[in-house]
Amino acid sequence: MNSLGQQQKYAPLSIALHWITVIMMLAIYATIELHEIIPRENPLRGAMEDWHIFLGLCMLLLGAYRLSVNLRLQPPGILPRPPQWQMRLTSLMKIYLYILMITMPIVGWIFVSAEGEAVKLFFIPMPGIATVSESLAGIAEEAHEIFGVSAYLFIAVHALAALHHHYLVKDDTLKRMLPDFISRS
Repeated sequence: MNSLGQQQKYAPLSIALHWITVIMMLAIYATIELHEIIPRENPLRGAMEDWHIFLGLCMLLLGAYRLSVNLRLQPPGILPRPPQWQMRLTSLMKIYLYILMITMPIVGWIFVSAEGEAVKLFFIPMPGIATVSESLAGIAEEAHEIFGVSAYLFIAVHALAALHHHYLVKDDTLKRMLPDFISRS
């Protein structure tokens, strides 16, 4: 609560972008996990890969837009204010999450391009951003997978930290990011 007795919240645009990102991340991970469990001969496997690539490109656009919005908007303060070391750690976590949202799709695009395949955004083939190269494709694939696994960890830590602040510390960290229709209930 601020001095006026009102809870300080993120701007509605920041809140919407955050939850759209959550939904998109879930969809990206769901498509690649489904891709892995569907037998190779099943055409649905290729569809899951196509959707994974499409959603990854959308994440690149969303991540870049979200970064530009959040660089212009001042986040609300947390009440009560956490220790400085937690604020620094939070900043580093956010930076890495933005790196993931922007870099992981680019590395995936390099991987697909280096394999000699086209990446499509809204069914429109995008230009390749790497020359066809088996070694580059292998490096990009490995980097993309490392980013993907680290994202599982960082997303989990991010969510657990929000829950920790809400239920144990009992500050307004989580409430600041909840849409009004949820935070009122």
